Amino acid sequence: MRVDRLGLEDFRNYDRESLELAPGLNLIVGPNAQGKTNLLEAVHCLGGLGSPRTQDAALVREGAERALLHADVTRGERSVRIDLEIRKGGGSRALMNKTPVRSVRTLGEVSVSVFFGPDELSLVKGSPEGRRRFLDDLVVKLRPARDSLRREWERVLRQRNALLKSAPRARTASTDATLEVWDESLVKAGAALTAARLQAIGLLVPHSGRRYAEVAGHAGIELGYLSSWVEEGFSAGALEAPDAIDEDALRKMLAARLDEVRVKELERGISLAGPHRDDVSVRLPGTDGTVLLDARTHASQGDQRTSALALKLGEHDLLTEALGDQPVLLLDDVFSELDPSRRGWLAGSVASVGQTLITTTSDGDVGLSNIEAIFDVAAGRVQRR
Repeated sequence: MRVDRLGLEDFRNYDRESLELAPGLNLIVGPNAQGKTNLLEAVHCLGGLGSPRTQDAALVREGAERALLHADVTRGERSVRIDLEIRKGGGSRALMNKTPVRSVRTLGEVSVSVFFGPDELSLVKGSPEGRRRFLDDLVVKLRPARDSLRREWERVLRQRNALLKSAPRARTASTDATLEVWDESLVKAGAALTAARLQAIGLLVPHSGRRYAEVAGHAGIELGYLSSWVEEGFSAGALEAPDAIDEDALRKMLAARLDEVRVKELERGISLAGPHRDDVSVRLPGTDGTVLLDARTHASQGDQRTSALALKLGEHDLLTEALGDQPVLLLDDVFSELDPSRRGWLAGSVASVGQTLITTTSDGDVGLSNIEAIFDVAAGRVQRR
C-alpha cells in the first residue's frame, strides 16, 4: 500500500500544503522544528489510530478549530480518497471516497503504517503504558474490527471503577452482589482483549527475533506477557501457539483473581486486575550468551535501540504477511541515532519494504542509494527537489 498524494490544512505547523509521494523511498530533509515529523504523523493518522506522539487535539494548528487531511491511498488494486477531520475540541470524522465512515478506525482497512522515532526507545525502557499501546494498536492493525475489544474493555473498566469508588470501603454481601454483575462483563471483555494481545505477540515473536538476529549477529530477543492474573505457563503456551488460545481459561483466571483482590479493590476504589495493568517483557542474552536479562535494566542503549527497531521492523514484516500488502514505513530521524554498523543494517532493511518516509536533518546521515524522492521542509513549507 502507499500514499500517492497528501494534503494538509491547519495540521500542526502547516497552513495549507500538499505533496506527491513516490511509491518507494522518500527522504524528507530539513532543520529541526520545521515540520518534517509532522508529515509522518499525518500519514500515520490516515490509518485511523491518531498520532503516534500526542493527543489528537494537539494536531490542530494554533488559532484553528480543526485540522484536515486529504490523501489518495492505493492498496492492492484499490484506490481510495481519504478525507479526515480532526477537531480541536476532540473527536474525528472521515470520508472514504466522499462517503462518511462509521468510525475513523475503519480507515485501517485501507491505510496502515508503522512509525518509528526517537521516542520509540520507550518500547523497551519506558513505562508499561507505552508497550500496552503498541500491542493494542498492533491488534487493531491486524484486524480493524478488533478495535471494539479495546473500547468495550475501557467502557466496562470505567463503569466498574466508578462503582468501586462510590462503594463502602468494607466488603458486604450487598456490595459483592452489585460488583458481580460488573465482574461478569469485566471478565468477558478482559479475556477477549488479552487473548487478542497474546495472539499478536505470538505472531510477532518470530519476525522480531529474525530482525534482531540480523543486526546482532545472533538470536536472543525474547518477548513475554507479564500479568498478575494470567498464569505464566498459560502465557508461554499461548505465545507458542497463538492461534489456539483458550479464552474460557482466561475468563476463569481473571474471575479468580478478582475474587482474591476484592477487599483491596474496595479499600482503594479501583480495579486491580485486568489487561490495563499488564505489560510486555523484552529480554536479551547476557554477556555469557545463555542467561536472558531484562532489556530495560541490563541492556546498553545501543542494544535497547536495536531491540526497539527489531520490534518495529518485525511489526512491519508481520503486517505484510497478514495483510498481503506492505504497510507504509515511517522512520523519524532514526539514522542519526545509530552507529555505523546499525545504520548499514537499517539501510539494507528498508531497501525493499515498499513505500518508506524517512526524515533527516542532513542527506549524508542516511547513506541510501535508492531514494526516489527528496523533499526539503522549512517553516511548514515543502518543496520537492
